[in-house]
Amino acid sequence: MSAYTSILNRRTIRKFTQQPIEQEKLVKMINAARLAPSGANLQPLKYVVVTDKNLLEEVFRTTKWAAYIAPHGTPKEGEKPTAYIVVLVDTAVRKDADNDASAAIENILLTAEDDEIGTCWIGSVDRKTLAGIVRIPEGQEIHSVIAMGYKAQESEATEMENGDVKYYMDEHGAIHVPKRKLSDIVRFL
Repeated sequence: MSAYTSILNRRTIRKFTQQPIEQEKLVKMINAARLAPSGANLQPLKYVVVTDKNLLEEVFRTTKWAAYIAPHGTPKEGEKPTAYIVVLVDTAVRKDADNDASAAIENILLTAEDDEIGTCWIGSVDRKTLAGIVRIPEGQEIHSVIAMGYKAQESEATEMENGDVKYYMDEHGAIHVPKRKLSDIVRFL
């Protein structure tokens, strides 16, 4: 799959099969993140990969899902993620690493898409509780969590109507994500 095709196909997934993700695919995602651009090449990011079945539910309880379609956007038993990547910022290297994290996370999402793995980038996280669960060392902060698993749901980009940015779930459980028209966001000079 080309990078552009992965970009076109990648959408947030919130329901997953319970098939575990192979460790080599998770390592591949972290390697893709490691190679993302980093301001001044400081590389302040670290990652915790959670696949231990005993920890998955604990991590799940620290996350909030899909405000626009709550509670239907929250995975139920048998639909929950089979892995998480917790993205950390080493504050001794750089305190503000939003750009670095965003580039690295996008690399993870696109690499997952290339392997037909669904992802959900979550920023609404109980960071204090999660830090205790995954034993975050002092001097590191949780930036985001990426929930993932093999897809058990369809999600597609649709054309935005009347400026409405709210994604929605149809009667078949597929998610539709409104996107602005290309002609509305670009100017060539």
